[in-house]
Amino acid sequence: MSNTANASFISWGGFVEVAYDMYDSNSRNPITPANFPAGWNRIANVTMDPGVAIFKELEFAGFIAESIENPQHQVVVFRGTESVLDWLSDFEFILETFTEVPNAGRTEQGFTNLYRTMQVEYADASKPSVSLMAYVDSLSAGTELTVTGHSLGSAFATLHAFIASSKGFAVELITFASPRVGDRAFVEAFEKTTIRNTRIYNIPDIVPKVPIELAGYHHVEPSIAINSTLFPIKHSISCYHSLNTYLFVLGDEGADISGCKTS
Repeated sequence: MSNTANASFISWGGFVEVAYDMYDSNSRNPITPANFPAGWNRIANVTMDPGVAIFKELEFAGFIAESIENPQHQVVVFRGTESVLDWLSDFEFILETFTEVPNAGRTEQGFTNLYRTMQVEYADASKPSVSLMAYVDSLSAGTELTVTGHSLGSAFATLHAFIASSKGFAVELITFASPRVGDRAFVEAFEKTTIRNTRIYNIPDIVPKVPIELAGYHHVEPSIAINSTLFPIKHSISCYHSLNTYLFVLGDEGADISGCKTS
């Protein structure tokens, strides 16, 4: 990877970090924080139904922001969950038909059903909330999307990027620590799109290894492998999976690895 590419990935990863910070400040409807990325306006939060599946604590799922320089460019950001082992054990990894895009194969049922509950809550309180899929339909022609996420949020980002691309929008997708999202037919349909996709995974991280291929799952490509075992990072499931570990290995000197750095 070039330093330029790494800087871009680190920058988009910073958006996901902000989403985590926003959730920590207010799990329902956080406001724009002081560390929000410069040059962008938050136009909406993305929430998901807290009554779906086991994730009753998950309400704020991410945000949508608009470039000040180019209002036709939006970024859609999905946070993951910090309880890695909990969500791995709670999902059953059942495949179901992905009806949102014709002839798109099957996707993991839990990821898909949570994505389907997502709502756009506008920063402008005078605007009524709409489903995330309806929001995509409301975008003006020529809108460009960057979609990014970490962990479980990467699964949502992959589904969202696929839907937006199927509706004719130019999409770039950058994911960190993504699980496998769908079956071979889904991957083949995804890879026929014009999505500029980069899937970044840490070799010892368990999340990119699930759901397993024996259950019919496959990864969207291309991908970039990093290896935190070559850095002063603790050997633990949570540290291998941490977004800060990913950003540190990519070269982000400001990444907070204090909880994962070896002494």
